[in-house]
Amino acid sequence: MKTQKYVQLITLSTLFLCALIYIPAYAVEAVSQGKSEAPPPSSFLEMITGEGSASVLESVDIEEAKGKAIGMAKNEAILKVAGLYLSPEILAKERENLSKAFSAAQDKVIEEYKIVSEDRGEDGFYRVKISAKIKEDALKALLMENLYDDRVIVVTSEKNLGNILKRHVLEHELIAKIKEKGYQIVDYRTIKDKRVTDLVASIRQGNTESVKKMGIYYLTDLVVVGFVESEFSEKTKEIYSAHATGQVKVHQIGSKKEILSLTRHNIKGFGSDEEKAGIDAIKKISSEMTNEFAKGLPRKSSQKIKVTIREIGNYVTFRKAKGMIERIPYVHEVKDGLKDFAGEEVTIFLETSKSVDYLAAKFTELKVFVVKQVHESEIFVEARKII
Repeated sequence: MKTQKYVQLITLSTLFLCALIYIPAYAVEAVSQGKSEAPPPSSFLEMITGEGSASVLESVDIEEAKGKAIGMAKNEAILKVAGLYLSPEILAKERENLSKAFSAAQDKVIEEYKIVSEDRGEDGFYRVKISAKIKEDALKALLMENLYDDRVIVVTSEKNLGNILKRHVLEHELIAKIKEKGYQIVDYRTIKDKRVTDLVASIRQGNTESVKKMGIYYLTDLVVVGFVESEFSEKTKEIYSAHATGQVKVHQIGSKKEILSLTRHNIKGFGSDEEKAGIDAIKKISSEMTNEFAKGLPRKSSQKIKVTIREIGNYVTFRKAKGMIERIPYVHEVKDGLKDFAGEEVTIFLETSKSVDYLAAKFTELKVFVVKQVHESEIFVEARKII
């Protein structure tokens, strides 16, 4: 009997130990794929693995191939942790842009790493697996540096006489004004996501930390938070009256600033019953605050920039170059211009909300273009070898 209890005790202890090892590692992997809600404790960020490979034949020597492979492995480790804070859809869509940003900041984000395994391979590829310790605060700061300033999230709380409005008035008017200013609206309702549902509920309760998390989750710099509430006032003969209170705040996540705050009190509405009087008050206060809000929100203007690319001698290379350019952040549209493959020169036209200097810097970061000249609305570049 004692032997049986001893065996059971050993079995339970073994299972518990396995759980301690397996669950944290699974949590990191699962969250990075959008399958989990809660980030693991920061101690687990010391166990993140990444893998990379590079062609030895396309490198100067084995050491160069090793460097490329380790860089790729570091990026993979950082991306895994980034998945703890980003929407899975955003992570998939912006993976390439984020990888570029991470490549330039690996030393800031990775405290230390070690090679777990490596294989020089007879097939001409050097492969490596690393284990890295990620600086969580540095990664969050890096994500905040790469937020899109032309996207806006709008979260409102709207109640009429204590009842939640099914059709939001303030939100609808804010979104209309924001679009008029040239911004894109991030519609967080399109995909069922428990983390977003919890964040929205927390934001509506006034939690500013949740506002920040929401912005990072969608890589969005501006988050607009508003509320309106109406209360019954009185009945005079057959006319009911109500009064409304409201507030609109604009949070800029990257700068950690509240760039706009509007508050209105005691805006009166009237109607043939209490509910209609409350709705009238909500419509009036929403319209008043939205008009004032629009004055404080700068217009996000777009401009067209002509890009002339030399050393492009065939259509396949042109398509690859164009694909890279289309993935540059804040480039909204890319249209073909003249294509002279015999003369090895093509032109394209970009629509962007950023400056020409910003785009020139991004061309340089791609490392397959050499920027030759930059004018007010035109960039001249030469293409290096595009694989």
